[in-house]
Amino acid sequence: MEMRTHHPSKRGSMDEEDRLSSLPDDLLHSILRELPLKHAVRTSALSRRWALQWLRALASSRVLDFTDLDLAAAATVRRCLELHAEHAAPLDVFRLALRSPPAGSSDGAFGRDVVGWIASAVARGAREVEVDLHLTPTPTPTPTGSGRRRRQRRQVPDSDDGSAAFVELPGGLFQARNSLARLALGGLSLRAVPLAAPGLAGLRSLSLSRIGVTDEVVRGILASCRALESLSLRSCSLLASVSIACERLRELQLLGCRAVQEVSIACERLRELRLLGCRAVQKLQVAAPALESLTLYGQVCWSENGGNHLEPFPVFFYFVGMPALRDAYLSHLGCGAYNVVHDMSYPHLYDVVAHARIVTLCSIGLLLLYNHSMDDIAYREMPNLEELQLLLAEYSDDEDQMHVSTFFMLTPLPVLQRLFLHLPSDLGYGWSRDWDSDDEAQLPSDLGYGWNRDWDSDDEADSADLRIEHEIVLDQLTLIKVFNFMATRRELRLLTFFLTRAPSLEQLVLVTAEGEKAPADDQLKAMQERVSELQRSSREARISVCRPKEDDSQNHAHTRFFHEDDEYVKIYDFL
Repeated sequence: MEMRTHHPSKRGSMDEEDRLSSLPDDLLHSILRELPLKHAVRTSALSRRWALQWLRALASSRVLDFTDLDLAAAATVRRCLELHAEHAAPLDVFRLALRSPPAGSSDGAFGRDVVGWIASAVARGAREVEVDLHLTPTPTPTPTGSGRRRRQRRQVPDSDDGSAAFVELPGGLFQARNSLARLALGGLSLRAVPLAAPGLAGLRSLSLSRIGVTDEVVRGILASCRALESLSLRSCSLLASVSIACERLRELQLLGCRAVQEVSIACERLRELRLLGCRAVQKLQVAAPALESLTLYGQVCWSENGGNHLEPFPVFFYFVGMPALRDAYLSHLGCGAYNVVHDMSYPHLYDVVAHARIVTLCSIGLLLLYNHSMDDIAYREMPNLEELQLLLAEYSDDEDQMHVSTFFMLTPLPVLQRLFLHLPSDLGYGWSRDWDSDDEAQLPSDLGYGWNRDWDSDDEADSADLRIEHEIVLDQLTLIKVFNFMATRRELRLLTFFLTRAPSLEQLVLVTAEGEKAPADDQLKAMQERVSELQRSSREARISVCRPKEDDSQNHAHTRFFHEDDEYVKIYDFL
């Protein structure tokens, strides 16, 4: 006798598992209001009731967020806004990110829609409006030919000059007074908008991205927006000489403005300054006595303004005293090759951040300081530094190790508690996994300034300490964390250097490399054993070797590394 197995329908199974649908409407409504639009829409697959619920939640929401490029389309946005307007619900926040149609493929309807949506949001009392348009590039044929230039030039999806702006905002858009407090625009043109538009007077936050604003426009905006507290200028290629003087400004960002050569800042209340990827800057003047956070990523800075030096010119900078500075991020990685002219007065920039509690430095900065190791002004005490992060992307030989150790020898760090070391992940930087190679253990007999070689035997060469002329003790150091750890001989020497000088160390965390360089289980165990055998001052320190996904220990306050971000490291010549 044949037995039949009953298979419930997919819809029936879904209904059985959909226990959420039994909840009261008000509770479902409150859940959906907290979901991003993309996830709320997907609940429609559960039942018709869910579809009605998310539409109801949308219609009454004070926040309309269409920033998911995979979901947002002009037709979707149009229908949702119509539904919201029909219910006459109040609107506080309107966010939109869209891909515009390719050039020449539209009759202007897209632009009219965008302008209409912005105008509607402003008229309905929105306090926050964010619109970011992304260009859909027009495909170009791949060039023929041979050689390295055969590859197609990369299409840049987000043009950053005013002539290529996707939508021009009309002059009357912000003429009426409104409730706007935050305005963020990307890929739009402000050429027709009057600088003294009454509707912009109450802004507290303004962000302009890929917009053809000029130096004059920026000055006009600052003059009319007296309440402005936050200003961000991103990839605005027409800017050349930026002057920022604003009484209430607390946050300022200049990101990827590649034509800017001079920056002058005079803001008494400025708390945070971020200057990232502005490669052409040659002069930077900052008067911000209340500054608490400083981020500089770009060309090397120095403090002498002269024209009698070889190219490339470093950045001339002048900072007024910043006694309130809390944290500083200084990195020059990926911003061009090191040039001897850069090291002339770099220590003065380092001097600016000497009183910060949290600092990130890069290997280029350590090199420049090392080149002044015989100069009294090169190193100075950092009396408040509690957390230090070193980005050692340049670590190709033993000289690089000298830069690290000499920094600690000549920089008193009386309260340093946490040390983070980011080692290079590229094995081509002169690192080797060959633990048993005697050749790898050898160092030049002359180790240079501040070094002595003190090994008891060749067997101990892998963990031998590279001593310095003036001994130091990091007696407050409780945490050392190393990233991209591969247990090479140089890494072990570097660990020994710190372990023997940290009597209060509580935790040593070694996070291994990822991808092809990730160790197998047996290698991970061997790493743990090798490190456990290293000489150290604190026998109580907990030692852990783990993979990145297994790491749950404390991280440095600065977790974004701009030299690894394509947004800031741009390639101009395609080979």
